[in-house]
Amino acid sequence: MKVLVTGASGFLGGHLVEELVRRGYSVRALVRKTSRTDLLRELGVELAFGDITQPETLGPAVKGVDAVVHLAAYYTFFGKKELYELVNVRGTEWVARASLKAGVRRFIYCSSTEAIGPVKNPPADESTPPNPQFEYGRSKLRAENVVKGLEREGLQYTIIRPSGIYGPRNVDDVAYWFITSYANGGLASLVKVGSGNNLVQFAHVKDVVQGFLLALEKDAAAGNTYIISEDRWYTYNEVYSILHELTGRGPPRLSLPPWAAKALLLPLELYDTLTREGNIMHRRALVDSVTVDRAYSVKKAKRELGYSPRYTLKTGLQETIQWYRENGYVK
Repeated sequence: MKVLVTGASGFLGGHLVEELVRRGYSVRALVRKTSRTDLLRELGVELAFGDITQPETLGPAVKGVDAVVHLAAYYTFFGKKELYELVNVRGTEWVARASLKAGVRRFIYCSSTEAIGPVKNPPADESTPPNPQFEYGRSKLRAENVVKGLEREGLQYTIIRPSGIYGPRNVDDVAYWFITSYANGGLASLVKVGSGNNLVQFAHVKDVVQGFLLALEKDAAAGNTYIISEDRWYTYNEVYSILHELTGRGPPRLSLPPWAAKALLLPLELYDTLTREGNIMHRRALVDSVTVDRAYSVKKAKRELGYSPRYTLKTGLQETIQWYRENGYVK
């Protein structure tokens, strides 16, 4: 089977392409001319230069492939609304329509549990009414609806909703900022917001890769949506305890009510805005994020796909922190 992967030069994309190659798939990677392609070239995959926001570049990329795994996205929680629409919604539609036109057999779309958002009665599942908290999640939900709408034109899709992905080589997202802040004695190791009893859920990148491969290999996955994550969730206090055990830092002794935490973060947010560092740990919206529950059930993926997550948060964080240490991200 020949597979096109968009977003192949990213964190998840690199891990997915590695496993596809290891399993004997023929892989083509859609990359921009500015993308880092060292790993892809080392793996020997075919490179197709294009951009999901430039639909005229997509025809050659999808030609002759059996399946498309669409990972490329505008992934930030504090971005521009027009870019969420252009990249995450319109870009997804253009990739899906190009796939249809080329006769691609399967289309696997990477959404996010952020399309569901905070959960009032944990855990949420695939049938839970969505209530995304951030524009990123709202754009992912709109893109899901675009993909589902193309089923009547013949698109055989599967939607995968991973929760917060972490693991080795992850160097620029929420999990990265949180783990490295904690391990380096930063704000995350000193202060917690509220009681710490709200729920959060993570997914090791290799477990997420497993979910995508199962969706790709099982025809019964067509027309379905699956949550992919570890098969349990944690309170923030439990996460702090695991990080304390692995790093020797913390756990946080200072607990702030939400209003005080927002006041503390205001100057840091101004600094972050000016420097464009992109550190979510310095954003007041973080307070709203950690004082709600994010807990999701993977029962459907286990039942229908045979999905079986291999990593607990402790084993996954141990591996990830070791990689950060070896590569200079943790002191």
